[in-house]
Amino acid sequence: MKIKFHPLFFLLAGFFAVLGRFELLCGYLIGIVAHEIAHNRMAKLRGYTMGTITIMPYGGVVDCGEEYSDSDNILIALAAPFFNLAFSTFIVASWWVVPEVYNYTQDICVASLALGIVNLLPFYPLDGSRVVISLAKNKLKAIKAVKIAGIAAGIIMFFGGIALAVLTLNITLPVFGLFLIFGGIFTAKGQTYFHVTGNMPFVKDYKNGLTEKTVYISQNCPLFRLLGYLNKDNKCFFILVDEKGEETECLGEEKLGELCIRNELSTPVGIALKNSDS
Repeated sequence: MKIKFHPLFFLLAGFFAVLGRFELLCGYLIGIVAHEIAHNRMAKLRGYTMGTITIMPYGGVVDCGEEYSDSDNILIALAAPFFNLAFSTFIVASWWVVPEVYNYTQDICVASLALGIVNLLPFYPLDGSRVVISLAKNKLKAIKAVKIAGIAAGIIMFFGGIALAVLTLNITLPVFGLFLIFGGIFTAKGQTYFHVTGNMPFVKDYKNGLTEKTVYISQNCPLFRLLGYLNKDNKCFFILVDEKGEETECLGEEKLGELCIRNELSTPVGIALKNSDS
């Protein structure tokens, strides 16, 4: 996973620095990085890897690709805001046990809580919009709708935030509005999840020689678990076994790749094989 920073993040960072709120800036940075790591971990569990993520004031912009299933998209999208909310809850609980940590963790808690709540909103490019798109039957209309909603909300927040900034000297709201506007208009390419079947495990280095590896595994094991055994330095064969431990079928990497393309990665390998035969 590659990470880069958008100029809007530096704008917010500069504002916090001018106000001497370095602790809050660090809190947001920690929360954003943890947010993206949660996305990444869930993506890996579902058998995907991530492209470049652009860090903005309230998270990373991720394009709405269609290279993964709706269920996987929802799980990946919700993993990060739920992690932020759980992390904030853990910090609050720690204050009851060790009150002394309050002064050191308050800003991190506020930032993580804000990231969790904000990213559940159904505005593109927030995580909530990806859930809406995944649940919609007409995805093109859904993408258009959440982008328009995000841009409209961004414009309202920007101008409303400018008016409030005159009184409160707080530019968080207008910066968030710019985040929604930029995310809705300038959809970045290459910032999405890529299916592992197009990635390294299926590409072999025959020049240095390969070793053969045999793995005995349950036919009820999901496809993404099998992918974890693949390596460019070996050729892997899977012996499927039933509940009694009896061998049912031998599966090569090429066949596994076909099954992963035609089925959701959470599908048990035995069912995926039956689907391919029907």
